[in-house]
Amino acid sequence: MLKSTSFYFVPVINTDGAALVEQHWLDEGKIINKRKNMNPNNIMCGDENSGVDLNRNYEVDWEPEKKKNQTELCGDYWPGDEPFSEPESRAMRDFIGANKREIKFVINCHTSGNEFIWPYNGREHNDIEVRNPGYLEIFQNIAQKAPFPDNVLKGNSYEVIGDKMGGDADDYTMSTFGIPSVTSEMGYFGQYIKDWRCQSKAVCFEIIRENNRWMEYIFEHIGTIADKVVIK
Repeated sequence: MLKSTSFYFVPVINTDGAALVEQHWLDEGKIINKRKNMNPNNIMCGDENSGVDLNRNYEVDWEPEKKKNQTELCGDYWPGDEPFSEPESRAMRDFIGANKREIKFVINCHTSGNEFIWPYNGREHNDIEVRNPGYLEIFQNIAQKAPFPDNVLKGNSYEVIGDKMGGDADDYTMSTFGIPSVTSEMGYFGQYIKDWRCQSKAVCFEIIRENNRWMEYIFEHIGTIADKVVIK
């Protein structure tokens, strides 16, 4: 597989937010629930609640929130003042755009929820067959044939969690470049401490082992998938 396939790994996109979590753990032995970046423009929210939700900061179906409403500004899903307002989302946009002829599939790994989510997520009705004809079959084939962990929920965000999610990275990647892109919420909520730290090394290895199998299925069938992909 490695002889015939190139892999790009981006270990962490929200590097500054992750560094804050790690430093807080080293200093105080506690894990804070920091899921947004370190944008300093809303520091009134405090370190844990300031910043922008990077997975609401992409251009497709991006929706503004009310900045004067501190509940939204300091909430988990603040999308920024405009699409690509953040250096992290711009970096991913530019990287994928520069390598779009090579990249045939994108997997975004998140925690947690035991979910396999594909586009489109910014609207209640998934119009994937209008925007990218034939791509739904790619995802459904993976959902039906790949060896997922037990009880994984599959579909777009409205089908899986009953809510739409504008400004999503997968939606932008597929709509703009024609590259199939999915988000995997790996593991159950109870396997983590505040969504960040595994309960134990054994739990971490188990999560990785169970999710490696469906990823390997995608890698093994990437040639068939690539034949259906229309790069824009």
